[in-house]
Amino acid sequence: MEKRALIAFVLSMAVFVAWSYLFSPTRPEQTEAPTQTTGETDKEQARPQAETTTRTANGTPAEKATPIPQPEQARDVTVRTDLYTAVFTEWGGRLKSLTLNKYRTTNTPDSPAKELVYVASMADLPLAVYLNNRPQADLKQGIFKTDKVELDLRGDGRNGTIEMTCDTSNGLRVVRRYTFTPDSYLIGLKVSLINHTGAAIEDNLVLEMASDPITRKERYAGFAAWLDQKLLEIKPKDLEDEMAKLKKDTYRLNWAGYQDQYFLAAVLPGDQEHTRVTAAPMDNQGVRVGFVSTAFNIPAEGKRSIDYQVFYGPKDYKVLKTMNNELDRSIYLGWFDILSKPLLIFMTWLHQYIGNYGVVIIIVTILIKILFWPLTAKSYKSMKGMQKLQPKIMKLREKYKDDKEAMNREMMQLYKAFKVNPLGGCLPMVIQIPVFIALYRLLDYSLELRHAPFWLWINDLSTPDRLFDLGFKLPLMDPPTGIPVLTLLMGASMFITQKMTPTPGDPTQAKIMMFMPIFFTFIFINFPAGLVLYWLVNNILSIGQQYYINKSPS
Repeated sequence: MEKRALIAFVLSMAVFVAWSYLFSPTRPEQTEAPTQTTGETDKEQARPQAETTTRTANGTPAEKATPIPQPEQARDVTVRTDLYTAVFTEWGGRLKSLTLNKYRTTNTPDSPAKELVYVASMADLPLAVYLNNRPQADLKQGIFKTDKVELDLRGDGRNGTIEMTCDTSNGLRVVRRYTFTPDSYLIGLKVSLINHTGAAIEDNLVLEMASDPITRKERYAGFAAWLDQKLLEIKPKDLEDEMAKLKKDTYRLNWAGYQDQYFLAAVLPGDQEHTRVTAAPMDNQGVRVGFVSTAFNIPAEGKRSIDYQVFYGPKDYKVLKTMNNELDRSIYLGWFDILSKPLLIFMTWLHQYIGNYGVVIIIVTILIKILFWPLTAKSYKSMKGMQKLQPKIMKLREKYKDDKEAMNREMMQLYKAFKVNPLGGCLPMVIQIPVFIALYRLLDYSLELRHAPFWLWINDLSTPDRLFDLGFKLPLMDPPTGIPVLTLLMGASMFITQKMTPTPGDPTQAKIMMFMPIFFTFIFINFPAGLVLYWLVNNILSIGQQYYINKSPS
């Protein structure tokens, strides 16, 4: 029973790790370059040209998404804060570019700032507005005259605003007022509708945002929303089916938008109780999200204003938590989120004093090992006791091979006589599973490890460990192709751990256990270096603990 339980535990861990790697949805790499709406090409991007029929956020066909040249009379408006640089265009009053000052596109010295507006055509630029019952082009392609073309809030503690106004041919005036805070990623947006048409307007206002796939590997990218105190995360391919289930007449919408592993773009409606969210996939696997206001009636010469907040920024737990608007819920670390979040807080606190996340991972691994030392020691001792009983167990199996009931009864008597618990080696390990999974998810998902260097050739703990770039491709290895030093050391340490662990009496089980280091090495070859570092350090500590127990008196 002990051996089978141990095998089951190890295989469960192997299946968990393999499933996380093999079955996380990824998007195949594209080779065509995208149509950029802003500056330099994002090297993380590889999108097809958008020459496809798109849909509005509510799923109805929209204009063909062919690249639309920006009218010459439409000017750009540049807003600079300490956190980001945003560029708006008078064409539709939309957001054209938003780059983050503290984050780079790639981990190279000359890499440009991280761009969060990803569209292949100006027709898809985010923050478009339109009325449900009127031609969309009136506002989506209208010219919103701005009151200024530059706003620099760097080093300035004061808020700043830009106001953009569009007068349609039928007498409707729409004013968009953006409010910026120098030290916040939140942008205020007030849309005011002024009715000069001579008749009452009954309609809904729709605010729309869209994004192409944000990164080349889409393990975490897609639609996200905090709705009725629950997190919705939906991949583009599942959007139509999942959104069809959202048929409730009323719900509370805190925010919705799209995300990837490290960044989030979201809209927070001012009227959370009555704003309805819609979402539809784009043909290039992007996402189009709409925010539909409650129906309103604006009398002739009347006015109606609708408020939003817009967030474009990093999924930094500390930053999002202080906003008190549920955006921190976008950071969901799996079943054991309740353990992962405290670990994340502790790691970021520790990093303030150490300055190297690789060292932080080592310290956290040591502390966890110390915490579980008594349980692990008990497990090793139990396995050692079981190993000593193997000759007697084999004799009982041979003697009672035709009477399993008698064999089990005699075995229990044997365990009792020698004070050995057949599950004593496995249960302490099972207790540690939640902490293992919590730390695993944290290290695989954490923004803090993005572009975080460790030592020597390891300059990014969020990417696979590679020494040298061999310049060619190998099966099972994500580019760049290089020597996965940490992964090989991890496999070797796992092999040593297996050699030091009491061997199961069953030859088949022994072979399975010895195969595990090879299996894990292949699985971990494309895992983030930070995660491999944790596993390596944990194995080294386990080797030391096993050596100590093996040398101690029985």
